[in-house]
Amino acid sequence: MIRLPSLPSSIADLAERYDPLGQLARAFQHMAEEVIARETSLRQQVQALIIEIDEAKKARQVAEITETDAFRRLQEKAGQWRRDRRAGSSRAAPSTVDPAPR
Repeated sequence: MIRLPSLPSSIADLAERYDPLGQLARAFQHMAEEVIARETSLRQQVQALIIEIDEAKKARQVAEITETDAFRRLQEKAGQWRRDRRAGSSRAAPSTVDPAPR
């Protein structure tokens, strides 16, 4: 990315003159200010796009997980477990590991 250096004081001094050189220095100052303003605007747009892209990536990752059959089955099991608990069932939460036969 191109960075404009701050204008030397000699340019500012020249811009105060009322001859063609002063006019040229003022035109250069004006152009530099426009370039800086455009660069600032573009940086803000890039930052907004980065945020939007990150949000879209997160939404896609969440969808990839939540749209699987395994996730749906887990949701159903969790819902059933909550319903059982609300109903006062004394059943414990289902275990994911079966006890070894004795």
